[in-house]
Amino acid sequence: MRRKWTKEEIKDYRELHGSLFYFNTEDSNFFIPKAYGYGWTMNWANPISWIIVALVIIMIVVRKFR
Repeated sequence: MRRKWTKEEIKDYRELHGSLFYFNTEDSNFFIPKAYGYGWTMNWANPISWIIVALVIIMIVVRKFR
């Protein structure tokens, strides 16, 4: 069962996997704190992240060709 991970669990996951992108199928968060610096990034294993990216691309295309 998927659940929201804590900041400590996310940090441990990143240290263990060391990936550029956060892709954790067990974590239900779609926005997570960045590994370095300030801000947020997406959990690319969460379908909501892909929907957000698709909507942004659609908005850009619609504005460009309007």
